[in-house]
Amino acid sequence: MLFKMYIDGNWQEGNGEKKDVISPVSGDVIGQLCTGTPEDVDLAAKAAKRALYQLEHMTVFERADMMMRISAAIMNRQEELAKLLTNEHGKPLADAMGEVAGSAGAFRECAEQIKWMDGTIIPLREANKRCLVFNKPIGVFGIITPWNYPLGTASMYYLAPGLAAGCPMVWNPATSTAAVASAFMKCFEDAKLPAGFISLVIGSGTVVGDALSVHPLIAGIGFTGSTEVGNIICSRAKAKHTQMELGGNGPAIVLKDADIDLAAEKIMGGAFPNAGQICTATGRVLVDDAVADKLVEAMMSKIEIYKLGNPFDSDTTIGPMHSKGTIDIALEHIEKGLETGAKLITGGGRQADSPTEHYIMPTIMDYVSPQSLLNTDETFGPVVPLIRFKNEKDIKGLVEMSPYRLFSAIFTQNIDKAMVMTEEYNFGACHINEGSNMWDTMMPAGGGGGSASGFGRSGGKYSIKDFSETRTVLVNLQTKL
Repeated sequence: MLFKMYIDGNWQEGNGEKKDVISPVSGDVIGQLCTGTPEDVDLAAKAAKRALYQLEHMTVFERADMMMRISAAIMNRQEELAKLLTNEHGKPLADAMGEVAGSAGAFRECAEQIKWMDGTIIPLREANKRCLVFNKPIGVFGIITPWNYPLGTASMYYLAPGLAAGCPMVWNPATSTAAVASAFMKCFEDAKLPAGFISLVIGSGTVVGDALSVHPLIAGIGFTGSTEVGNIICSRAKAKHTQMELGGNGPAIVLKDADIDLAAEKIMGGAFPNAGQICTATGRVLVDDAVADKLVEAMMSKIEIYKLGNPFDSDTTIGPMHSKGTIDIALEHIEKGLETGAKLITGGGRQADSPTEHYIMPTIMDYVSPQSLLNTDETFGPVVPLIRFKNEKDIKGLVEMSPYRLFSAIFTQNIDKAMVMTEEYNFGACHINEGSNMWDTMMPAGGGGGSASGFGRSGGKYSIKDFSETRTVLVNLQTKL
């Protein structure tokens, strides 16, 4: 099967080379991917610029109707998209069905929210002047999205709020999950979106992503991915508006008065779903030594919940990891952790007799050194490392050994103490007695200021605001009051 690009309302093979789509589930080639070049980006950007006036001048009610059509079209293709997503990505089919449904939900929610994004009249010192402040779309956006949630992240963070705000989109998905992105574009065709409202240009970040970043018709860039790549994009985009959700290494902090059974449940639920390939995953656990043994015992009592296997099997809860490069990092972190004194509780490597080398066992490690990569870096795999502390005064230092400030969690019965900690540690989001990966599309998501986790906020009305700019109109009334 050939997975094409969608540019200016037309299916195109583009000017780049064809690439095999290889399933991490079976190792089989499931199709071929068309890829683009900077020339294809130019075609898409020009189409988006032509479409800007039409999209911008639709009433919010017209845009809302359009968004509802998109949502319905996605749900009409839910099973088809989910099966392809599982085959191309590796996540369990039930999770893929949920991701497709969540993508449809993003368009429904933005359809409602855009109706309430009102302006205001600001009081001024002079009685005969009126200052009106309202929102307008920033312009054409280049959207560069990751492979871990190829439809969910794209829809919830960018495509739905961007279109709702009135911004045409040129979408560059991760190449390794671009087949499902190509199939997803059929939903916009089904919904009869005008040409140029959204285009899909497939290709590597160094080619297509870079061409988007520097294109003169692109007003803004939305990116979710690694901090390293985000920094490159920002340097290339220069004065363009940028939205960056970057790396995460969210700590779950377990104090001695925590509900240990709850903490174990939420930590594992934050570390193992999607094979740990979540930027807001529980990347490390900072646990009081007084309760660490109990936490390990509680987690091991629940480990059977997380069954690694074929993602098309109904009882599988963890599928294969997606990317060889990410697998190599996770295995290196485990190996280095063991070399520096960590104790392996369960897991620790590849599952034997699996169809591919992508099946990595859910892993729990105790007595992990604070200097270990498991504490300082983003592992992005199904690994729970426990770093013990004996004095709560040491927590801040342990937190700050990693530069990421995306999501975090604190488990304690002392809510006053937890509230103080949330303000002290500078995370974009901090959950109390809840897993670090918990997110509702109404909630703003993003990195803490000045950290390696990026800037901007995604989720609900906050996403729409990120695609909008404030305009000011001053009226000097000639009629005397």
